[in-house]
Amino acid sequence: MKDKALESILVQVASANLAPLGSFLLSNPSEPLVASGSGGCESVSDFLALLRGARGGLATAVTPLTLHSMSDAALRSGKVVLFSAGGHNADAEFASKRCLAANPGKTAGVFLHDGDHNVSMKLFRKAGSPNGFVVPVHKSKDGFVSVGTSSAYFAILTRVFQPDADILKYSDRPAEPFTLCHNDGSPMDSKELSGVRNLVILNGSWGRPVASNLEGKLVETGFSGAVVCDYRNFCHGRFIYVSNHLEDSAVVMLVSPRERHFAERTRRFLPASTKLIIIETPSDAPEASLDLLLRGTEFFQALCTATGANYLSPANPGRIDKRIPISVPFKTELEKMGPLTL
Repeated sequence: MKDKALESILVQVASANLAPLGSFLLSNPSEPLVASGSGGCESVSDFLALLRGARGGLATAVTPLTLHSMSDAALRSGKVVLFSAGGHNADAEFASKRCLAANPGKTAGVFLHDGDHNVSMKLFRKAGSPNGFVVPVHKSKDGFVSVGTSSAYFAILTRVFQPDADILKYSDRPAEPFTLCHNDGSPMDSKELSGVRNLVILNGSWGRPVASNLEGKLVETGFSGAVVCDYRNFCHGRFIYVSNHLEDSAVVMLVSPRERHFAERTRRFLPASTKLIIIETPSDAPEASLDLLLRGTEFFQALCTATGANYLSPANPGRIDKRIPISVPFKTELEKMGPLTL
């Protein structure tokens, strides 16, 4: 069945001119790269770091606050890529200002919208930098939890790093995008997850950026806590949490062909009653992350439907004023402190 909102996003990305952005991202693949974004763009940074590393470079993904823990010398040592859909939040503005000052020639900003509110793009223009890229994707707006934005960015990076990928086919979602079951193979209804208070999200390779994206969705909706770890690290001791919380936890397995054997071996030692969510892609290429992201989003939305959660406007019984956290001083304090430098 076609997802009309997703189809609109993918059509826009498929028709966009990504050559200038691709030239920046693909050139000098061995050069170190720092990718940064906050909120829904954090996992996008993870995806770029994964792709860049797979092409032979050393890359890392950090939040804007962690970015400020890097010295100017570190920022000048390679490329910096900043992600922000609208370019108008304090994080994006401060990161753009700082990185353009430290490394103007090798700092890029990637945005989905342009206009008077995009302060970050204005900073790129003021600096005379050609590396402010706007890939216009309309109707990618999210509710409180990022859905459309991450889909658009994952599609953009898939097109750049896998030009022959047919991203439009992903607007036709599979009849069974994920599997809910107990570890003994017996089926599980999504309503059984209503008592779950923590999900352990296992991942590797193409699933890594998707894991952080799903963690953000679950926590920001207030559904549950979430722990992200790769299959191997899970075997180093984190399985004990599941053993202690069979009733109120579940395990999400993000699986590409690279992880299939890991997932099978992991299931052999988990108790039969363990609640499993298996999200699997047949692809072993950049589009695998896009596929896993979209399948994971369908699981998340099905979970919201089954439990009555509203990701557009999550329940807030503590009555925290949603305007206050985003207004916690950021730029002023960081400007006072300066970067972390030894």
